[in-house]
Amino acid sequence: MLTYTFSTREKIMLAILAVVGLGILWYQFVFSNIRGQVASIDSEIAAAQDELLVAQSQAASATNMQKLLEDYQKRGIKAPIIPEYDNTQKLMAYLNNVLGGTQGYTINFEDPVIEEGDSNVHRAGTITFNSNSYDEARSVVNAIARGTYSCRIDALGIADDTSKKSSSSKNAPVVTNIQVTYFEKPTGDMVVSTDDGIPEGNDWSVYTNNNK
Repeated sequence: MLTYTFSTREKIMLAILAVVGLGILWYQFVFSNIRGQVASIDSEIAAAQDELLVAQSQAASATNMQKLLEDYQKRGIKAPIIPEYDNTQKLMAYLNNVLGGTQGYTINFEDPVIEEGDSNVHRAGTITFNSNSYDEARSVVNAIARGTYSCRIDALGIADDTSKKSSSSKNAPVVTNIQVTYFEKPTGDMVVSTDDGIPEGNDWSVYTNNNK
């Protein structure tokens, strides 16, 4: 019967190989799994933050708008205003200023309508813009949601901009889509179309700046 005794060097090499093998197994079955779970949790947190912002904005609907404004005044907070109709020109100037630091944007508003529930003019629209990172996009969204003019965020989506080189980090370029409704007070001399009940005003409702 043949026997073989490993030398000290061979024993050391075998020990090293065993440690390396265990390290590879740990990386594949433990570390990679944990990293995937962390990425999934980060994604869920980001989605929850977006949903929270939408929920917070929707909570400030026209039915309780006056109560919120009074509460802001008591606490000394500068509250968003509900301007008189037609505020489109000033609104577009404000949004153009907020979005001026993005990598390109499009603003498109539908015809305004008077809601029976609160008797305010509702100006619904869609804002799409590109930015260099998720944090930059969130900053712009916050400026819109908590800006000068009272509004409600109806939907929000922030996604990787696949048209540009990106990575898996929050520094990757993103494209943001916001569905928002602005409120205006109807005025006594406001002209309303008898065909569809839509208030008439200047056509400042569409603006695109994608030249960056």
